[in-house]
Amino acid sequence: EFRTYQSLISMSKEEISNIDCDMIILDEFHHIGALKWGARVNTIIETHPNIKVLGMTAYTVRDRGTSYERDMANPDTNELFSNKIVSRYDLCDAMIDGVLPKPIYKTAYTNLIGLESELEQKVQKLNATSKEYQEYMTILNDVKKRIHEAPSIPNILKKSIKQNGKYIYFCPPNSEEGTNDIETIKKQAMEWFKQFIPEENIIFYTTTSKMGEEGRKNRESFYQDVTIDGKNADNKLRIMFAINQYNEGIHAPNIDGVIMGRGTTSDIVYFEQLGRALCVRGNIKEMFDKLEKYTEKELIEMCKSKDIPVKENITKEELIQKLIAPVVIDLTNNYEYIKELENNLKDRIKEVQEGKSTNHKETKLKDASFDIEVENIDLYESLKYIMNKLTMTWEDYYELAKAYYEHHGNLEIPDRFKTINGYEPEENGVNLGTWIYTQRQSKKNETLLPEREELLIKIGMLFEVNDAKWNKMYELAKAYYEHHENLEIPDRFKTINGYDYDENGLNIGMWINNQRISKKNETLLPEREELLIKIGMLFEVNDAKWNKMYELAKAYYEHHRNLEIPMKFKTINGYQPDENGVNLGTWIYTQRQSEKKKTLPHEREVLLTKIGMVWDIKKNKEEISNICKQYNIDTNINKTILNHISTSELTSKILFLMSNNIDITSNKGKLHEIFSMSSSNMFNKYNITLEQLIEEYYINNKER
Repeated sequence: EFRTYQSLISMSKEEISNIDCDMIILDEFHHIGALKWGARVNTIIETHPNIKVLGMTAYTVRDRGTSYERDMANPDTNELFSNKIVSRYDLCDAMIDGVLPKPIYKTAYTNLIGLESELEQKVQKLNATSKEYQEYMTILNDVKKRIHEAPSIPNILKKSIKQNGKYIYFCPPNSEEGTNDIETIKKQAMEWFKQFIPEENIIFYTTTSKMGEEGRKNRESFYQDVTIDGKNADNKLRIMFAINQYNEGIHAPNIDGVIMGRGTTSDIVYFEQLGRALCVRGNIKEMFDKLEKYTEKELIEMCKSKDIPVKENITKEELIQKLIAPVVIDLTNNYEYIKELENNLKDRIKEVQEGKSTNHKETKLKDASFDIEVENIDLYESLKYIMNKLTMTWEDYYELAKAYYEHHGNLEIPDRFKTINGYEPEENGVNLGTWIYTQRQSKKNETLLPEREELLIKIGMLFEVNDAKWNKMYELAKAYYEHHENLEIPDRFKTINGYDYDENGLNIGMWINNQRISKKNETLLPEREELLIKIGMLFEVNDAKWNKMYELAKAYYEHHRNLEIPMKFKTINGYQPDENGVNLGTWIYTQRQSEKKKTLPHEREVLLTKIGMVWDIKKNKEEISNICKQYNIDTNINKTILNHISTSELTSKILFLMSNNIDITSNKGKLHEIFSMSSSNMFNKYNITLEQLIEEYYINNKER
């Protein structure tokens, strides 16, 4: 019996218990991380005590990279498949064993002519006798000579596409009519393919979630290698244009490759697209046998005609493997992912060769390198060099410096600080630290224009930097440490005495952050580093310590039903006071301050909200009052609960009860028992934790 996860939602517990089954196979089991789907699967397992469960998935993580990320096989949590994985076999394993092929990968920088023309117009505005003008025009003239000979998209397609091949073209999900909508993409693609294949030999298919029956007809025709009206299309070029229809679990038969027209920052989406090309094709043996009849010399010539690189001493079998390998044509320059896969494969092969692999005793792969070809990269890099030089004016740098000041409260920027947005370090950004240093030198040499000096002073520029300021900030940080016993200072924490927040004070939070950056960039003086270590400075700050404190706060809430923790409350287990423990009260205060100053990362704010954090007591009280009026809740009868509950918890529990047709209050007006239950008790009785409840009924609703 086959069912979708979605189909279980409408079923009652009784209906689920009446399903006659001895075994449940969960395909793509990361989906059970969804609250409702996961709950229904758990109900099947609970109502069938002897059921066997088998799960399969390409990846175990749901909502990767978001605050809702959840690994359904995490060995450190209590998920359905935690510590129950009996077989791990990934893409690298499959390639090592020869189960899946290495792809031929083609990508290119396009639209260079437009970029070159745009840059030339900007260069023409410079002084023709200047050094910069001479340098940029020399580069541009060289690019102009070569750009018309550079391979275009039709050239790349002509070399890479089989005239009777079968491909999937991935289109962007969020399209704009007339630019990158699916019909415009198809029209452009037809112009490309017509340059080397007669139009009557090109068959296009389309599938999107909105097409319904028409989409199904297109898919079936594509699978059966016929036109939409049923005529044989074996010897024609067949392209399926798709939006989100082949990302998961579906393999069209005998695919020769994929065309990536959808840019993505998601590794999951990228490898889903790649996977459609790497499936085990049914006609591999037939293709291999056909090519084996050719001589080694003929096979080498075939590779060269397709621009497939051939190394010395390559075997005949390797040549054939290259010729039958699927082709990936990346039109979106997402090839850093394929490089990552190549590097991982090399590492794994090394493990096999050194006898460290548990999955393999030997590898069928002699060469781990992929055939990756990036067209026009040299031309692009030349133009990018000019682009960076031209586009960053003094005013542009000033805006970045202004952003840094507004975020950090000062312009004490490390010399090697690179950035894109002005306040976050980014290795590929512009060097703002060096620019600030240059402005100080210009002032010293009396070459800085007065109006520019005035602008810099407005955003806190100190042209004379000395030890006095550093020492003053250090003393404030020391006072903070002696009072709070840590240096976990919110980014925008300003103070006069070191430990009390004061809007008119100095920003020691950003100063502490700058010391960490200076240490990372090796610009922090050793004697200063030593002084900071003496007052508990941790230069490498990661999530581990925050997560530990979060777990203690979670334990406190579970025990006390609120996060109203006294400022000096120290603990070891989270809910009992212990003088030798960590200061949980101060930590909670710090989180509230960070949220108030908008410096608390969103994912941390979400985590704390999910365990009932009240961010603003006054505002929370007002909102609770409004909610009670909306749902006719008697505030006098229920004041014990209402005085301590967060808006997020109250709202979530109300909506949960309503969605399950359960009364919010009894006949006497008393709130339902769920409002006074701990998270663990709630899970035992209602199969949902407080965190899941708040995520589903408060956070998700709020974001929608």
